[in-house]
Amino acid sequence: MIQRHQLGKVPPKPHTAFRDASGRLLMEQCVTRRGFEGPFSILYFKVPPTDEFAVETASVPGFCPFELVDNQPLHRRHVRTQDHAAVGDFLTGRRTLMVNADLHVGICKTAEPAKNFFSNGDGDECWFMYSGSGYVESIYGILPFREHDYVLIPKSTPYRLHFEGNRGVGLVFEGRGGAINVPKEFRNEVGQITMYAPYTHRDFRMPERLLTFDKKLHGAAPYPQVTKLNDELSVHMYDHWPYELEGWDGFVYPVAFSIHDYQAKAGLIHLPPTTHITFSGPNFVICSFVPRVVDFHEQAIPCPYGHASVDMDEILYYVAGNFTSRRGIDSESISLHPQGVAHGPHPGTYEASIGTRRTSELAVMMDCYKPLRLTKFAAGIEDQDYHQSWVKHEGGTDAPGAR
Repeated sequence: MIQRHQLGKVPPKPHTAFRDASGRLLMEQCVTRRGFEGPFSILYFKVPPTDEFAVETASVPGFCPFELVDNQPLHRRHVRTQDHAAVGDFLTGRRTLMVNADLHVGICKTAEPAKNFFSNGDGDECWFMYSGSGYVESIYGILPFREHDYVLIPKSTPYRLHFEGNRGVGLVFEGRGGAINVPKEFRNEVGQITMYAPYTHRDFRMPERLLTFDKKLHGAAPYPQVTKLNDELSVHMYDHWPYELEGWDGFVYPVAFSIHDYQAKAGLIHLPPTTHITFSGPNFVICSFVPRVVDFHEQAIPCPYGHASVDMDEILYYVAGNFTSRRGIDSESISLHPQGVAHGPHPGTYEASIGTRRTSELAVMMDCYKPLRLTKFAAGIEDQDYHQSWVKHEGGTDAPGAR
């Protein structure tokens, strides 16, 4: 949903007879958002994707279904996703970590080649590729991605993720009830990304070429597609391979964007973290922290100030660099700072940051309005002592005044 894009052939006018080179009439399919009021794409199928002859149920324990914790005392949390071992492919390896009515947050660490195509009917997906490169194979074509890319996949898009060597790690945001998109404030009245935005149209990468059936890659019939709706999985069986198009055009399709292309802002004094907004979804935002120049007032304190965010939960996924405000946090850690509890830098880090001129941190943040509930999977890899780390020095000694 960045700009109009086209692959392959489309007729001069939509909703008119369009035939391939053999004279066969192609099936037009409109993929629309918000009924007929939002962005859309128009696809031209060589064979209509309506010959599913069977529907079966399926499950991926920890993803569909997942279990929420029975009790969740209110305190700051640290989920160590680095302790989760790689398993499965881009779908069977997914595990849900925390949820609310607007958003599911999950992790995926792959160890196997991609098998079935997957279509998420519950919402848009935003993957952050912590490690691994490869390509998205979707009904819209081939989209390469690299380590540290965001990959946006629109709701109900059939796709597979192929990681080189079958190894990759992705953080997954699943929006519910609306699109994950460029924030409105970064677009002008005609929809162009403005010069004030932290990126340009040129930074986004689109599908490069249409899919072509390959028996070695796609196998023989029947062809299963796993579909998710209401957090239940169903497997739809097709007699023909249902992803071959003559062409398509429109605004709905997957895109990739590197976090390293994010143009961070700096100010005289410390700017709030939402200055780093990258994408917005229904009642949440995704932000990017990248290496950058920090505040340049001579008495500025670059380390984040203490914060009582009384209306929003905040999570931070640590990727690389020096995390100046935290101790005991490693790459792949996720911190959860919930509304109702103040949070801030660990003792000593606040004053130590004075005089700093640059930060090397690389991290992804998400803020949401509705409180997040942990899954039992997340609770199983949680650092249970994190909420006490503000009152203990490294080495376990109590900080002055701690009780």
